[in-house]
Amino acid sequence: MTNLFYSAPLTRFFIISPQLVLWLVVLSLISGSIFLFNLSANLPLDLVWQATVAPDENDFRQIIYFYSFLPRIAIALLVGAGLALAGCVMQQVLSNPLASPTTLGVAAGAELGLACALLLAPSGLAIDPDWFAFIGGLLATGLVFLISARKGFAPLQMVLAGMVISLLFGAVNRVLVLFNDQQLTSLFIWGAGDLSQTDWQNVTHLLPQIAIPFILLLLFQRPLMLLQVGEQLASSVGVKVGTIRLISLTLAVFMTTSIVSTVGIISFVGLVAPALAKLAGARQFYTRLVTSAIIGALLMSMADLVIQPFSGVGGELLPAGAITALIGAPCLIWLLLRNPLSAVAKVVSEQPINIKQYAFVKLLTVCLVIAILCTAIALLVGKNEHGWAVQLTNSILTLRFPRVFAALLAGWGLAVAGCAIQRITANPMASPEIMGVSSGVALMLIVGVITGIISSRGEQLLFGSMGALLAFGIMWLLSQRSRFSPSQMVLAGIGLSAFLDATIRILLTSGTDQAKAILHWLSGSTYLATNMDVILLLVVTTILLSMLLLLHRCLDLLTLGEAAATGLGMNCQQVRLWLLIIAAILTTVATLVVGPLSFVGLLAPQLAKLFGQYAARNQLVIAGLMGSIIMVVADWLGRNWLFPWQIPAGVLASIMGGGFFLFLLRK
Repeated sequence: MTNLFYSAPLTRFFIISPQLVLWLVVLSLISGSIFLFNLSANLPLDLVWQATVAPDENDFRQIIYFYSFLPRIAIALLVGAGLALAGCVMQQVLSNPLASPTTLGVAAGAELGLACALLLAPSGLAIDPDWFAFIGGLLATGLVFLISARKGFAPLQMVLAGMVISLLFGAVNRVLVLFNDQQLTSLFIWGAGDLSQTDWQNVTHLLPQIAIPFILLLLFQRPLMLLQVGEQLASSVGVKVGTIRLISLTLAVFMTTSIVSTVGIISFVGLVAPALAKLAGARQFYTRLVTSAIIGALLMSMADLVIQPFSGVGGELLPAGAITALIGAPCLIWLLLRNPLSAVAKVVSEQPINIKQYAFVKLLTVCLVIAILCTAIALLVGKNEHGWAVQLTNSILTLRFPRVFAALLAGWGLAVAGCAIQRITANPMASPEIMGVSSGVALMLIVGVITGIISSRGEQLLFGSMGALLAFGIMWLLSQRSRFSPSQMVLAGIGLSAFLDATIRILLTSGTDQAKAILHWLSGSTYLATNMDVILLLVVTTILLSMLLLLHRCLDLLTLGEAAATGLGMNCQQVRLWLLIIAAILTTVATLVVGPLSFVGLLAPQLAKLFGQYAARNQLVIAGLMGSIIMVVADWLGRNWLFPWQIPAGVLASIMGGGFFLFLLRK
């Protein structure tokens, strides 16, 4: 057992490079300057010492400083250090530079566990919410490991699995919020990360939960350092790799869930801080562990100090977690540009699965019959106060018709857009949701609604298309250096989506009725669909699908590669531009009706391939029908499953699509 612990002289621990010292000094000076600036605006500097050691109860400035300002600084330092420690350990244990509490789904699992704890609290169940968060985090981590184990824990597969687990748990969380709005209304804003404090209770509660795991990790630093040279070599010198991994990851998950249960989800600190520590020259694990904690604490305190003067302007609270995502997402993209993962992170799903191929005409007939049957059931069958019933009255059909056909056509549009995007990027894991396109549409629409610029469907279509094209353009620029590598595009899309989603969350922190209505739309509900929406979707999807079918040869040639397509006389750049515009408009009109939360753009094209439809023309038609079926079924289940409560179709479609995505990663 002695070989498990680090026994070298303690002085070696403090041997760090001048470059690293410079980084830490610069970060400390910046943090200190911002701290003094914020402090001087609220309390004279000559009263700081008195307010720190013995605040005058009659001076409200000292009271605010001692019970709000100082605890907030302390909690920011603890949160940043804890997340950085967790991220550093995950990256070391998994040999994955993109591993972190958020990219592996731990934070989303902890948030779902807390939601369950809040719902069970009124029943008298005397269990600490921290344990619910811990179990949720362990569940998310276990699922990520289960999904990526067959691929040797490849970095891309683990990040993709973590992203989908986060989306799945987030979808379930939205369902819980919709059905329990009184208990969980604040969960959305709180989940974005709230560092505001009113006393020292959270600090004293969180401090041992970060300090004790940190000490334990220092005790296990030698075996953790040996993992750096490979599993086999570490095992040959007596390290029990499996045990060390289990213990270390459990400690990392515990720190993460403790932080989430205290302040909510703080994104990307656990990813950025260890990366910066490595860039600053911290090569040894024990040096990188401590340096990551210091950098994480400084980054978190800097971010919080920067947003403190702006919190409360207009009555809203700027969520610290969303602000860190605004900083962390570009850092993720920057890391990808510096260190391409194409050599170690293959998209395994690019290899076709050995399945039986079906004749196009027979499959088309079957899909048409199923689509017609599902549409008829959605229109005629439903629940009322007496239970299940078949209703043919004009009033019922008038209410159901726009919802059903809006879901049908939106599913068709997203599926066709997903087909086009996958062929344009030569990436089977691309879709409007993963590539950040849906988030770009949502962001532009929300900005237009909040500012009052948008007032008609035409303006919504224009703004949404601008957002989609902007997201496409950013992805195009980010992927040029890697020659549009599928793995790089997926990871860059994750970073872009995180950045856009954080911006959306910040815009929705006002808590107004308008913001709540937008939040409901973001869940993907067809409740407000009208006949005009159906007409708009019908016209746009019909015209653009016809254009794509006419361009089917170009879509087939793009899958051969740019050199082959150019050799056959195709102007790849011009064709891609037009195809991107078509996909952007399809995504926009579908997002207008069902919101951005859906996996139809990924799920339907893959289903078409599973049935042997690889030709562009056949895949477009079959995927469109399957997307329609998925959305109609999701909308019908959402209306009737838990009647009289309704689950947004986009949430159910996300759960269905996310589950299928995980199946693809396991293949």
